[in-house]
Parts: sequence; structure tokens; C-alpha cells
Amino acid sequence: MSGISHLLETARRALLSQQYGMAVTGHNIANASTPGYSRQRAEFSTTSPLSTSSGFLGTGVMVENVTRLRNRFLDQQIRSSNDSLGMANSEYQILSQIEATFNEPSTSGLSGAMDRFFQAWQELSTHPEDAVTRNALMLEGKAMTDTFHRLNAEMRTLRGSLGDEITSKLNRINTLSKDIARLNMDILSAGSGGQNPNDMKDLRDAKLEELSLLANISVSEDSLGSVNVSLGGTVIAGNGDFRTLRAVPGTTTSIAGTDFDQLRIVTDISGGDVMLTGGEAGGLLKSYNTTIPESLGRLDRLAGAMISSINEVHVSGYGRQNPPHNGINFFMGTDAGSITIDLTDTSSGAAPGTGPSIDNIATSSSAAAGGNNDIALLIAGLDKKKPLVSGGGATLLDGLSISEYYNQTVVRIGSDVNSADTMIQSQELVVAQLTQQRESVSGVSLDEEMTNMIKFQHSFDAAARLVNTANEMYQTILGML
Repeated sequence: MSGISHLLETARRALLSQQYGMAVTGHNIANASTPGYSRQRAEFSTTSPLSTSSGFLGTGVMVENVTRLRNRFLDQQIRSSNDSLGMANSEYQILSQIEATFNEPSTSGLSGAMDRFFQAWQELSTHPEDAVTRNALMLEGKAMTDTFHRLNAEMRTLRGSLGDEITSKLNRINTLSKDIARLNMDILSAGSGGQNPNDMKDLRDAKLEELSLLANISVSEDSLGSVNVSLGGTVIAGNGDFRTLRAVPGTTTSIAGTDFDQLRIVTDISGGDVMLTGGEAGGLLKSYNTTIPESLGRLDRLAGAMISSINEVHVSGYGRQNPPHNGINFFMGTDAGSITIDLTDTSSGAAPGTGPSIDNIATSSSAAAGGNNDIALLIAGLDKKKPLVSGGGATLLDGLSISEYYNQTVVRIGSDVNSADTMIQSQELVVAQLTQQRESVSGVSLDEEMTNMIKFQHSFDAAARLVNTANEMYQTILGML
């Protein structure tokens, strides 16, 4: 019905709606500095009109909904960029540690140790019978093998530590998946009751963003507001359901000629492989399965080529024994972890490496030619010789010389470090730009909220005056009775 009561009802609705709008504004102001908070807006709509003899009469206003200002496309772009940024960060950290381990160029690196070793052979060629020069060569050989051992041990230790780090990242992924699945149910429950759980959606989005830094996820949202999170095509979080990920041993793979164990990521239910190829966890997994094994494998190939090529020449030469004889290896071992000096005469039954002697260093190509330096010169030139060929005729080190192959290994590491650093800078810029765009949509502008606050305040005051006016009208009518 129309009349003063209708006027009061219209004013009451106005008071409640403006008060609600003021509460939403206050919530925005209170969370202006809250990370991940999305600005909210009270959506006003007119109430159903009243049919009168004079036509339809408006009945006031109501708050239809409180919406969250969020751009899904920007969220998707940020998560995609986080994936690349997280992976680049992980790779850069690991590659930087590998680069620091090799420590090139420097006098303490393997390059300097190899240079001094081959230079010692060059010096020995000028004084083949000199004991001091022979002893210096043995010391340089020992220093070089120690450098191989150090590089091998430090990189294997680094690789071993990655296993624990991968497990830690997977545990965090599992926790976030569980939280997202639980929030999905809470959001659906609130939505079924006619509520709009904006703050819960903000919390879920924050967890999705953190998850995108850890792994290559994709997110899809249904009409009810629930999200499904997939990792490499495998759903890891849905409506109350989530999948626990774990790392298990994979098939041993040969990388650069050396066999390495592998890790694969599987789910707790099916045990099927999950394609973890991005984010921080993906970068760690790639470093464990590929990056570090590549450097270790190349180091093993280098050590193996030095052992075989130097021994092949050395066994044909004669040392300073009395009488001189040949058939003695300079090195023993097969790779960077096992290379060591042999120089042991095993003809009398001694085990290799048990009796290294400077007298067993072969410098002469003939037992009868005292002071002959042919063998010393041949070995001194092996670091630049290419291609190196094994005793079976196979080409070693991809046809490169020893120095070229090692330099290529170091250059590859440095190039990978630079590429990862460039990717980090690029993705940080992209994320910063996308975040700024999102802030322009979802961020709280205090100036705008102050304007809204004044608007709601004035509307509330006007509605209150409308109540006073209706009250005065009632008093006038009562005074007429």
C-alpha cells in the first residue's frame, strides 16, 4: 500500500542498504594492505515496485550481492608466468652452484690443474732423467686427480641434497592441494546457502598463486565457483578431493656416457607419472635428472679420455728402471671419481696403484736410448691433440681435444646460467606488469573508498531525514485527531 508507512519502509530499506554499503567500504579500507585481497563492491538494485491506481510506485533499494572485483584472465597469466619464473629461479640457483664448483677461470680450477700437468710433461721432456722434474710431474698429476675427485664429490653431494629439497617442495604442493580442495567445499557450501564467500575465494586464489610458483598447474573454474587444479594433465585438487604427490626412483638413464638414477613424480592412488615440468619443483627435478648428470657425465668422459689416451702412449714407453721396461700405466680408474695415479710395476704381482714410483714414468720410446724424450713430448701434446682415439678405434670427446672439450663444458654451464638469469629478469618484469594490471582492477584505492564512504554517508543521512519527515507527517495526522 502507498502512504506514510510505504514511505517509512522505503526509508528503512535505504538506511539498511547504505549501512551495508558503508560496511563493505570499511572492509575494503581495513584490507587495503592485505596481500591477495580483492576489492569488493556492494551491488544495489531497486526492489519490486508497488502497483497503485496511479501506476507503479517504487519501493526503494536493496543490496543484491557483494561482488569481488577480479580478472580471471590476469590471474591465469600470472600463474603461467609464475610457473616459468619459479623454474628459472631453481635452475639459476643450481647452475650458479655448479659454476662456483668449477670455479673457472682460476688457478684452482681443473683447467689450471690440467695445464700444469701437461706443462710438467713438457718440462720433463727437457730433463727426462731428472728426479726433481719427475717428482714435480707426479705431484701435478696428483693435484689434477684430486681436482677431478673434488668436482665429482661436490656435484654429487649437491645432487643428493636436491632429493630432500624435491621432497620438501612436493610436501608443500600436497598441503596446498589439500587446502584448495577444502576451500572448494567451503565455497560451495556457502554458495548453496545464497552467500558469496569472497574472502574465502581470495584465500584460495592466494594458495593457487603460491602453487603456480611450485609447479606447472592449470586451473579451471565451474559455474558454482569450484576450481579443478591439474598438474601436467593430472587433477591434483577438486571438490574435496586431492592427490598426494611423491618422488620415487625411475629408470636409470645414460647421460654423457654415465649411468644415473632418475626420480619420477607419481600420485598416491594410481601411481601414474605426473608430468612435473615447471615451477620451482620442476626446476629442481630437471636439475636432479638432467642438469647435474650432464656436467658429471662430461667430467667422467673427460677423465676417461685422459686415462685411456695417456695410458695408451705411456705403456709403450720406458722409464728409468734398471733395466728399463715398458707396459706401465700412468693412471688407473675409469671416471672422475676413480681416476688416480698408477705408475706401479705389476709384472712382479703388485696390485695397480700400490707402488707408484717416479722411476716408472715413461719418457723414452726405446729401452736402449737413454735420455730419449719421445714419449714425454707425445703426452705433453695430448691436451691439444684431436681427435683422440681409443685403443679400439672409437673417437673420444666428440672429436675435440682435451682442452677444447673441457672449455666447452665450462662455456655450456656459463651460458645456461646466463640464460636462466635472463629468464628470471624477463619473467619478473612480466609478473610485475601483470600484477600492476591486476591491482588496477582488484586493488583497493583509498581515494575511491573515501569517496564511496562520503556517498554512503550522505545517502544514509538523507534516508534518516526521510524517516524524520515521515514521522512529522504522522505527528501532523495525529494532531488532527
